[in-house]
Amino acid sequence: MNKLYNRTKRLDRISIWMSVACLFQCLVFPILTISLPVFGSYYNYHFHAIMLFFVIPISAIALYYGFKHHRNKNILVVGFFGAFFLILGATLVHNYLDNVYDVVITITGSFFLAAAHFNNHQMTHAH
Repeated sequence: MNKLYNRTKRLDRISIWMSVACLFQCLVFPILTISLPVFGSYYNYHFHAIMLFFVIPISAIALYYGFKHHRNKNILVVGFFGAFFLILGATLVHNYLDNVYDVVITITGSFFLAAAHFNNHQMTHAH
């Protein structure tokens, strides 16, 4: 119990901070992209790919361990939609639609994923 508690707590905290990093990137880095055109487009594309590479697996593991403990499917559903919006925003929308859609969809995914991890953390540690 204690080992699961510590592992889930750590993964939830990492996932929340990574969601906040995605949110920060979506809100702050467009300003940098405008001011640094040569650096901006290269960084913006690669940042999404790098963040997805870490966010999705860590979130999946954290939510899975929490679910094993609290068995609340709603948290998994919210986490799934958050991950789905993040992937959608960072790939298809980022490449084929306007930057505004990319930011809105990615921010929405970040909020959903952060909310899922917050609730996962609360439910896991309430038992």
